Amino acid sequence: MLTSPQSSARSLDFDPARGESIPPRVTRDHPKGKPVRVALISNPTSGRNERHGLLARVHDLLRTHPTVAHFEERTYEGIVNATRTALRDDTGIIAVNGGDGTVQAVLTSMLSAPIGALPVLAVLAGGTTNTTARNVGYGQMPLEALERVLSASATGVLAGTVERHTVLRADVEGESQYGMMFGAGAVYHGIVFARDQLASRGVRGQFGAGLALAAFLLKAIRGKDSPLSRPLAADIVADGVTLPTVPYFGMLASTMDRQFLGLSPYWGVGPGSIRFSAMRHRPRHLARAIVPILRGRPSRWLDPEFGYRSLNADEITMEFSGGFTLDGELFEPARQARMLTLSARQSVWFLRAPG
Repeated sequence: MLTSPQSSARSLDFDPARGESIPPRVTRDHPKGKPVRVALISNPTSGRNERHGLLARVHDLLRTHPTVAHFEERTYEGIVNATRTALRDDTGIIAVNGGDGTVQAVLTSMLSAPIGALPVLAVLAGGTTNTTARNVGYGQMPLEALERVLSASATGVLAGTVERHTVLRADVEGESQYGMMFGAGAVYHGIVFARDQLASRGVRGQFGAGLALAAFLLKAIRGKDSPLSRPLAADIVADGVTLPTVPYFGMLASTMDRQFLGLSPYWGVGPGSIRFSAMRHRPRHLARAIVPILRGRPSRWLDPEFGYRSLNADEITMEFSGGFTLDGELFEPARQARMLTLSARQSVWFLRAPG
């Protein structure tokens, strides 16, 4: 786990004039026989590295690839510095061995730097829930995946395909962050609950996230409030359209189709790159609506009049004072309402496993 953004100041510059069409540094047309420069960024505190011995096996593998730059960083600032060093070294592929928060730090550092071409990201499933890796990663077996990437790149070959994927940008209080998933309300409180109450008892990963989700939904279906599911007051505008002002139970936005446990809680339509869903506090017919919500299937129970809303947009602004999460990293509640803008105008190139 990274040092939490709630306790560290971030001041990263973003140049909006760079636009959204930054090309990748390497493609399948890379000159044959010329090695592709690879850098590996590992977070020693991420799930599989810390608790399953992955990092020790990575060290063994790297002994046969001595030219690969390996950065071991456990804080946000350390990952930022490692990413920028890799960018200056003209790295073609950055392999990320960590969890969702590690990928988020790499994305923010990479997209906030003055750069003419982007390295390709090979996201390894080295974390706990690995939601980003499940959507845009390089397979679910991180050591085998890394070995494949390194062996192929040493001979100038890309071991897979390069795919472009839009990422989420969050602007709040003069700072820009990049990631794949934003959550507030019950989503934020669910992560806090999972880390404070479940992880301390050894319940982690997809199973822990599933237990937290079940606990929150059960209380909501029964109409029981708790300090962790208190209503969130938020004013929301999506592509210039103001949504009704209601207290929210929770909200989720992403450029990925699936979240943890393979859930896809989006049923809105439209051309926008951001998939957004929200549920008001104490919605009607939740017991009947919950399955369509989690499967992302339109249903007569998902009527906005009942308290459910899903849409696709290119820009969403919201004013609220509650905490929020970006790829599992927590940003604490504010003393007063703050404006946050979500957009999706930038893309990143990911290396995907063949077949």
